[in-house]
Amino acid sequence: MATLDYRLDVRHPATREIGLELTLSPGEFPTAAPAAGEFDLFLPTWTPGSYLVREYARHVTRVTARDAATGAPVSVRKVDKNRFRLAGLAPGQRVVVAWSVYAHELSVRTADLTGEHAYWNHACLLLWPVGARAATARLAIAHPPAWQLACALARVDDGATPGAAVVQADGLDAAMDAPVLLGDLQRAQWDVDGVPHELVADGLGPVALPARLVDDLRAVVAQAKAVFGGALPYPRYLFQCLFAADGHGGLEHAASTTLLMGRAALASDAGYREFVALAAHEHFHAWNVKRMRPAEFWDYDYERENHTEFLWLAEGWTAYYDDLLCLRAGVFSRQHYLDAAAKNVQGMLAAPGRMRLSLRESSFDAWIRLYRPDENTRNSSQNYYGNGAVAAMCLDLWLRRASGNGASLDDVLRRLYEATYAAGRGYTLADVHRALAAVGGDGAVALLESLVADRLEPPLAELLAAFGLRFALRDAERPFLGLNFDGASTFVASVTRGAPAAAAGVHPGDELLAIDGVRVDGARWNETWTAVAKVGKPVELLLARRGLVQRLTATPQAAPGTAVIEVDDAASPAAKQLLAGWLPDARTSAAGAAAPVTASTS
Repeated sequence: MATLDYRLDVRHPATREIGLELTLSPGEFPTAAPAAGEFDLFLPTWTPGSYLVREYARHVTRVTARDAATGAPVSVRKVDKNRFRLAGLAPGQRVVVAWSVYAHELSVRTADLTGEHAYWNHACLLLWPVGARAATARLAIAHPPAWQLACALARVDDGATPGAAVVQADGLDAAMDAPVLLGDLQRAQWDVDGVPHELVADGLGPVALPARLVDDLRAVVAQAKAVFGGALPYPRYLFQCLFAADGHGGLEHAASTTLLMGRAALASDAGYREFVALAAHEHFHAWNVKRMRPAEFWDYDYERENHTEFLWLAEGWTAYYDDLLCLRAGVFSRQHYLDAAAKNVQGMLAAPGRMRLSLRESSFDAWIRLYRPDENTRNSSQNYYGNGAVAAMCLDLWLRRASGNGASLDDVLRRLYEATYAAGRGYTLADVHRALAAVGGDGAVALLESLVADRLEPPLAELLAAFGLRFALRDAERPFLGLNFDGASTFVASVTRGAPAAAAGVHPGDELLAIDGVRVDGARWNETWTAVAKVGKPVELLLARRGLVQRLTATPQAAPGTAVIEVDDAASPAAKQLLAGWLPDARTSAAGAAAPVTASTS
């Protein structure tokens, strides 16, 4: 397959536009020719791992083309929302296509260009010949001389020219799976089993990388490898870390990940653990999603939704393992892990949508629900991340209890990986069932189906008790209304289905003004509600709805309570032994901000 020669220019960050050119001979890409003398290019509409059509073409300026030898203009017209057609081409003609992309959104899935850095996913930028999936792309990047490059793609220049870099992608999938970060970067390197790993940090300012970070990430990587067995699945791995005033997110790639966090997070114990857990989650995807993945994801269609019913496994099981790997690596104590698990359970209990749409259905609908949340999402669907993690924990506990810790969800993942990805294909439900049955028999398959195919009501208390753990709901006697506010205001953002507020007729968008004649505002809502409301005693709600003041009556009920998972010191020796096999009590060393890692800074 012929080569696509791209030029990307980020030397003028004040424009917030990335300039691009593509030089190619259309005749060498026959799949992109709808008719004689014509040639089609497309821009992806979404980025794998972030399941929403984001219409990246909305940031593309006018696309033009010219003859590479003479400079004569070549006809270009837009034929679809993300497709462009060159016309009037002569046999053997070589052309240059030019366009620019507005880049001013700092997230892990988009593109951002400022005076301090450039970051982009290639899905946001690269026009690609239709049907030319295997084409090799060379990307020559012009950038400010002081900036350094961080990208998982192989660099094919000598690196001797300041302000210039050339990387190569062997095919469309490789190009879409390797974001670029440029800037004044803090860097840290380490090896795991001889495989190089690197962390690059952008935007930290005066905040130093904690001294323990390299050791903790090395341990997390080693624990992830142990789950699947065998060698690490990549030749090298890159953690691209974006730090800003706020923000949170991660996006997985085959040999890298991009993480977004508030820059102050690393300076606190809780923030540090959150960052390492995020890194563990995205790195675990190097196996679960980027390699072992649903059959529907085996060959991505970058122009439309790719539906699957397996995001509870792809994301939910990964969300279970991220905290578990942190415990196995010694980053979390046992109680840290139990608190994180309880938080997942709390999120599950607080959203009644789990009783209306299954984890499979919620996975399939991710494109229109989870990534497009509205006031009713928590009532009509469920989050396959947190709820999938709860389901995975239940499966793991069931397998461990049935086998005396002789088998676990680790074994299921290894079997599924070997039977599908190692065989060169994606998995189906039958594959998941076979892997699970091989480890836990028909009972394990039946439990899985009860968790993912219908309403989610896991046997948490029973399973946890077998491991010497108590599951409880604390503060369950507080008066509960069942609504959430928009930020720090008293404007109602959502109303919980079946709760007193819903029964009283409170709507999203209403502004609560008073409770039983007592004026409320966002700053004093909690203290006023606690002082006035009593379980079972009706209260008058004064509210404004679309410019009209109304009075409603609601009767608070007892709060659902806050989920707590704690060790039962009176548990049997057998239960304690099961717990030790599941959650070895590795205590964390001192966390938080410390001396910077010994690493290169560029």
